[in-house]
Amino acid sequence: MNALTEGHRAGNRGRPTAGFRAPLSKPTRDTGHMVDDIARDRAIYHALKAADEVAAALQVHLIEEHGADPERAAPHSPSTNSLRLLRQARERLGQGLRAVEADRIAESDEISLRNQ
Repeated sequence: MNALTEGHRAGNRGRPTAGFRAPLSKPTRDTGHMVDDIARDRAIYHALKAADEVAAALQVHLIEEHGADPERAAPHSPSTNSLRLLRQARERLGQGLRAVEADRIAESDEISLRNQ
């Protein structure tokens, strides 16, 4: 016997007995992990974007204040070596930004220069 028939026999007249759960009108979905993924991607995007902006400012500083030659084939000097390292770092940051689909996130990024 099920909970409904037991309840009826016990004089409950069709009311469910303890332990019986009526089905929900709409099935609910757990979207918490999706929200967590989006928040994580946004946090990663903002961290990578900030690091890229710092690297860009350092590149400008090396060129303007220390005379680093921006040409890739420039002779070696401490400034141009630092500039090369920053260029490599920015390429890796770009790979990370593409991995988290930065274009999609940047559309809603209020501080992005693309929106100006």
